[in-house]
Amino acid sequence: MEITCLQMDVLISFYIDGDLSDALKKKVEEHLRECPACRAKFNIINSLFADFKNTKNKEEEDEVYSTTTHSNRQYQFFKNNLSAYVDNELPEEESVKMKKYTITNKKARKDLEDAFRIRKLMKDSFRKSKSETKPDFAKSVMKQMNSNEKNELSFNPLITVAFAFVMSVLLISAIVVYMLSLD
Repeated sequence: MEITCLQMDVLISFYIDGDLSDALKKKVEEHLRECPACRAKFNIINSLFADFKNTKNKEEEDEVYSTTTHSNRQYQFFKNNLSAYVDNELPEEESVKMKKYTITNKKARKDLEDAFRIRKLMKDSFRKSKSETKPDFAKSVMKQMNSNEKNELSFNPLITVAFAFVMSVLLISAIVVYMLSLD
């Protein structure tokens, strides 16, 4: 079983976390050795995870050893609104605050660059998987169902019984009329 690049997009985070079976882990490592595109994605994601873990550990240490200062509150505001800022969902006033803080804070610039890198990776991955997918499965099933409905004339069972009854009455009436005309 060969692993595709599309499957690697899903497996990379599990590989980094060590949540794969030994056999699957070997397949992932083999694919990473052979595929430069997936290896580049892995390196970026792995470094982002490492940075995140380091930042998280640093924040926990800072929280224990220091009080909440003005700069910590600013950084917390920045972190809480980073996703909305990247997606242009903040009001103009808050967006300006984010820009100013990013310009003056090296750590914030790095976080912003990482957020844009992740966003770009996700868009590229989506674009790639979208182009690799087969035509819309649901649409093809609906077309098939519509063509089957056109080919099969099916009636409600009550209509079928009523039709059979009417036809029987007409047939019996015709026989009775025929028999009476012979006499």
